[in-house]
Amino acid sequence: MHGLNQKSNALQSLLGLFLQSAHAPYKVIDTLAHLGISVSTDTINRAIQSLSQESQNSLQRLGQSLLASYTYDNFDVDLKHDTLTVEKSNDSLKHLTSGLMFPLVHGVTLDDLKCSEDLWRK
Repeated sequence: MHGLNQKSNALQSLLGLFLQSAHAPYKVIDTLAHLGISVSTDTINRAIQSLSQESQNSLQRLGQSLLASYTYDNFDVDLKHDTLTVEKSNDSLKHLTSGLMFPLVHGVTLDDLKCSEDLWRK
């Protein structure tokens, strides 16, 4: 499966990312990498870091374009414990906030969004 230039192919990379997302032990991933079936855990971690950086840069560009919409949602998660203790009897409820930023599409321009004066007059 390895190419002559020692670069991994797409199947090896996808399999490595899948194994990491499925919480496969590092020893299993590295063993498969030595067999040429997957990429190593170091390669997976570098790929994840690179994808995270690309995603961050893309979101920054979208936000700076001012052609984005933002939405937030608060939600509660009750993390029940199998065994309650006196010290931790009431701290199972967690309050979380999620956020989403998405592009405004279908030909929306900055001029279309300059309506705040009209809205405040009404």
